[in-house]
Amino acid sequence: MNKQGRSKLNTFFRYLALDFRRLTRRVKKAWRKAKVGTKRAIIAGTACVLLGIFALIIFVPSSKPTGGGSEVIVPFGTGNEGGTVQIVITASPTPEPTPTPDPTLKKGMENEEVRKLQERLMELGFLDIDEPTLYFGPQTEAALKLLQRQLNFTEGYNGEEVVEDGIAGPKTLALIYSDIAPKYVIKEGMEGTDIRAMQEQLVDLGYLDKTTSYYGTETVEAIKVFQKRNNLSSDGLAGGETVDLLYSDDAKASESKIKEERTKANIEKMIKVAESKLGCRYILGNRGPNSFDCSGLVYYCLNQAGSNRRRLNAAGYSRISEWDKISSINSLKRGDLIFFYDKNFTKVGHVGIVISGTYMIDASSNKGKVVKRSYKTSYWRSHFVCGRRPW
Repeated sequence: MNKQGRSKLNTFFRYLALDFRRLTRRVKKAWRKAKVGTKRAIIAGTACVLLGIFALIIFVPSSKPTGGGSEVIVPFGTGNEGGTVQIVITASPTPEPTPTPDPTLKKGMENEEVRKLQERLMELGFLDIDEPTLYFGPQTEAALKLLQRQLNFTEGYNGEEVVEDGIAGPKTLALIYSDIAPKYVIKEGMEGTDIRAMQEQLVDLGYLDKTTSYYGTETVEAIKVFQKRNNLSSDGLAGGETVDLLYSDDAKASESKIKEERTKANIEKMIKVAESKLGCRYILGNRGPNSFDCSGLVYYCLNQAGSNRRRLNAAGYSRISEWDKISSINSLKRGDLIFFYDKNFTKVGHVGIVISGTYMIDASSNKGKVVKRSYKTSYWRSHFVCGRRPW
């Protein structure tokens, strides 16, 4: 109620007090003359009036309404100046709607939404863990950064650069759960620890010489060769299928790597077999297991070490172009075959197996047996033809 209304209400009660005695005398006189039923009706009516006045007074607010409540003006009576006395009743304000909670997920959080996010990131190929959890840890953060990097290398999303902060905000979450969410793939120009790990696999398999953490032209070409050799689409993009195979036992190494590994393993076995035959008899045309000529010993040792090369004579072995040719006697290595001219220098007439920088094992017609001896004597130096690396 405003100030004017309160003044009028006070005036009303003052006039009521002045006429109270006169009213009391009249009421007493009328009361004595009234019948019992009339008295009861008067008592009931008076009680109702008093209760109504009491209720209106109680609900008069002490201050102006706040919080958006509505006001209802109720007429009360007439003041001595002819104005209407009013009472203002304030309705309860309408409650404001509850704000929508922020869906953002970031490192350190722990709830069911984190588990759902991890499941989706695993499905898209960005997260590799045994099973999803409720905790947003470093691996989940790293996976989100990979996805955000992917968005920056993919046209058709929003055209704006995405901050690679590892935080799943509302826009990122909406995209992750949409039908157009990107799947993990490495493209030229990308950089990261996942690329270094992939390059390490390529180095181990013999497709790449070094790691850089950058997916440049050399790595792209290495991936293409790997994909072609392993019967994948040779597009140079390291997607989920390519990456999975890189870390699989089924991955085929490069031809050069296989040759290198075969050389390391089989050379030692070949030499071990040759050493076991020291002292065996020399018999022309024999190829083991207990007697040999020079090319027969080479054939037997190669065969026992896993080679499927057929039996040739010394001249035939010296002309195998698939084997690297060594032109200097000082450049020979353990496991190389060494070839010599015959006494008249008319043809390649003898072959031995190099076991060090000085010695060879060969089946000697002169000695009549398999022997170990130096190939750097003046005679052998003068008759040296070449060497071949048989693996």
